[in-house]
Amino acid sequence: MNNEEELYEVDKLTLLDCKKIKLSLEKSGFLTLEYEGRSYSRVNPTRLIPFYSKTTYISLSYENEEGEFREVGIIKDMAELDKEQYKLLDDYLEYKYYMPEITRVYNIRDNMRGSIFVKADTTSGEKTICVRDWYQNFRMLTSDYLYVNDADGNKYFCKDIHGLDRKSRAVLELFT
Repeated sequence: MNNEEELYEVDKLTLLDCKKIKLSLEKSGFLTLEYEGRSYSRVNPTRLIPFYSKTTYISLSYENEEGEFREVGIIKDMAELDKEQYKLLDDYLEYKYYMPEITRVYNIRDNMRGSIFVKADTTSGEKTICVRDWYQNFRMLTSDYLYVNDADGNKYFCKDIHGLDRKSRAVLELFT
């Protein structure tokens, strides 16, 4: 084993020191990370608890020369980053995890072939959302929070279905 080889322990949790993190945006749109004298390109930030926390427990990983993903470590709380680093990471995560919110549901049609079509208003405008295997992709994560994954891989949510208008709640009742 030469000095250049990395030792990677799968079962080790590495919390990163936010004061030592230096992220920069590449022209390609990927992030580069400088941490403790090492440089990591094409860093992939991942929210470990995406539905419940947007700014805590953020994993930073990269792809090594063998095409394997390796975790550099975890940011326990982005609030510990300086303002510029926080904004850079937050903007990247908001783009990566972009999910329009469902604000009204007009109707849901079942094509009897395993897909449903949800006509709804979202924070990105009116949409007809095609959901295949609705049992897996049209789910209540809590008693209030609806998560929808459409046939194209787009994700939508409604943080409080009980806060929707009465007609929307009535339409959703059959499928939630």
